[in-house]
Amino acid sequence: MQKVPKYRGIRILIIPIILYYMLISPMIGMLTVTNSPKLLKMNMKDFVFSGKDSIRSIVIDTLTDNKVIQIDTLVNKTGNSESDSLHKKPHGLNFSLDQNNNKGYFGQGEELFFDCFLISLLLGFLFSLPYKIYFRRKRKGASIPVIIVRFCRKTILYSPIITAAIISIPFIAQNINLVNKLFINNVFEESFRRQIFIEYWAIFLLASLLTIAYTYFYQKHKMQIIYLHHIFSPEELRKNIYKSKGGKISHRLVLSSFLTSLMPLSIVVAYIFMSMTSLDDIGLYKPTIGEYKVIFGEYAKLVSNDDLQAFAQGKNLHYINVIDSFLMFVGIASGIFVTIIYLISFVRWTNSDIISPVRELLQNMQKTTGGQLQNYSLVRTNDELGELSENYNIMTGKLHEYVSHIDKMNAELDQKVKERTAEVVSQKEEIEAQRDEMESQRDEIERQRDYVIEQRDFIIQQKKAITDSIEYAGNIQSAVLPPLEYMKNILGDHFIYFLPRDIVSGDFYWAHQIKKKKVIVVAADCTGHGVPGAFMSMLGITLLNEIILKKGITTPSEILDNLKANVVSALHQTNQTGKSKDGIDLSVCLIDYENRKLKYAGAYNPIYIVRSSESDKEIEDIIKSNKTHDFTIEKSDGKILIEIKPDKNPIGISHGQVQKYNLKSFDLKENDVLYMFSDGYADQFGGDRRLKFLYSKFKQLLISVSSQSMEQQSMELNKALQKWKGHEKQIDDILVMGIKING
Repeated sequence: MQKVPKYRGIRILIIPIILYYMLISPMIGMLTVTNSPKLLKMNMKDFVFSGKDSIRSIVIDTLTDNKVIQIDTLVNKTGNSESDSLHKKPHGLNFSLDQNNNKGYFGQGEELFFDCFLISLLLGFLFSLPYKIYFRRKRKGASIPVIIVRFCRKTILYSPIITAAIISIPFIAQNINLVNKLFINNVFEESFRRQIFIEYWAIFLLASLLTIAYTYFYQKHKMQIIYLHHIFSPEELRKNIYKSKGGKISHRLVLSSFLTSLMPLSIVVAYIFMSMTSLDDIGLYKPTIGEYKVIFGEYAKLVSNDDLQAFAQGKNLHYINVIDSFLMFVGIASGIFVTIIYLISFVRWTNSDIISPVRELLQNMQKTTGGQLQNYSLVRTNDELGELSENYNIMTGKLHEYVSHIDKMNAELDQKVKERTAEVVSQKEEIEAQRDEMESQRDEIERQRDYVIEQRDFIIQQKKAITDSIEYAGNIQSAVLPPLEYMKNILGDHFIYFLPRDIVSGDFYWAHQIKKKKVIVVAADCTGHGVPGAFMSMLGITLLNEIILKKGITTPSEILDNLKANVVSALHQTNQTGKSKDGIDLSVCLIDYENRKLKYAGAYNPIYIVRSSESDKEIEDIIKSNKTHDFTIEKSDGKILIEIKPDKNPIGISHGQVQKYNLKSFDLKENDVLYMFSDGYADQFGGDRRLKFLYSKFKQLLISVSSQSMEQQSMELNKALQKWKGHEKQIDDILVMGIKING
């Protein structure tokens, strides 16, 4: 870590301004000198002198601020001199080159620039004051006010931009002043004076950009290499603290090369253009052959005089006179001197900003190679070097963690090796003792093997006997269920997809015709499956026969009320812990084929009705005619699926007060398909992610197959189930009934 430096804030503003004046002053001087003959000619246009073939000498007194013009003598071509008097002005009259402002062409603008620069110095001092306090107190080891620490931490990363903005204030003000004079108010009556200011404005823009860029990179270099690690802690600088997106080293190198190459080329071109003089300006509209030879030099010998005159006819040729050549070389030399300063500064900053982080990173890498694993580089920039330093810090941290973990593992491994060695020695002795015991146990194992074989054969026989009994029970259960021929006679066009998980099932279906064209249909799902479920299904079928056939109860809600009471009574169910909680989920439908009426009551089992219509009017009619019912409607593929919700009231013991089941009525239409089912189909696991089939897919499947025949629907349901299930086991009994409403 370096010693705490002093913060240089004003110096960063003054040095670029000095370089700016070193760059702009020769150009202003050259503009003034090279254009002075034309300026004098314009200011002398109101004077008339007497005498033929006379030449007046004009002496410019540059010792006064008013730039006095004195008319001294006149000399004729023969060498005779005579005094003369001015027709319009008395002898020795003084007048300014700029009649509107005695301070000259550029004096007023430079005063504005200097005033704005003083404002910039004040702003720069105010901005740098907290930094000066921060670094001064840090050098002395004194406490730093919290507000100053916060200010420095929040603004240090943006200090290059802020400093460049402060230094740009005088340039912006001067640029606005020039633009106002040149393009808005157009204060110049003569085009020549306007041209001078345009040339000055172009030079000023170039110098402004170079000065602002110099200030920005100067402060950026100071911030990244000298100040940054004194404001942020090393732990903070292990990561990128810049909020903006990372920059590119290549962009900075290209910009530096552009600035250091553009300036000398621009200076040379500017001085060359300012040094050129048009032949028209000196009155040589038709030069003589001798003058042409002076203008073209040795090249005039290559062509004839006529060709030379024809070539130059109508062309405005330019040349560089002796004074302009001298001024041009002086100006170019001055510009090159400033360019060297810029070039050295930019190259030094660029190299330092790249080499310093790389050198620091290389030293840390060498220390890491030597075994010192807690060396971290400071992330000073937000370019590739900053990213490289940040990734190196991450690598070093992980490497340190890995080595520490490995050391810990080695220590634990050494301890385990010692423990294992002692354990192996003791185990060896134990094994030798157990070897004799194993030999004695071998005979016992052989005897037990023979006994296990006998038990296996006995279990196989017992399993066969149990399986035969369950298969016989399945035959009995099938006999108790309504015969398929009877179901066909009373239900008409329908299908029953019945797939027990085991030989016997806890799901069952039941149907009975109470009157002509009136049928009661039941789809039930008992608690459990296999033998326990079969017992519950036998109980349910028995109770339904007693309630409907013997007692003559045909209203679905009353059937469920009686069934619930009989199940609770038959199973002696109470709310006590450990007692039976078995029950039945079922749906009961009374279908009136003649009037196409449906009465339904359900205990946890809903029913679906699929109708070939998707019109909004159809849906509105259903909603109006069934306002009191709990149902939902889904539209898909030109069909609607109406789900009539069941009561959340089990057939079995329930907590709280015993509630009656609700009777729900629904108007059917011809070709409606009524679906009654258990939860086995929707709860089956399968698919690529071993998930449940779910009721949403079950609904879409029923909608897609509802237009097919009943037999084909049953086949499609089985096909979809087998595809979904794949190699998974069936987890529950499955029952799906479909009934088509015909006349």
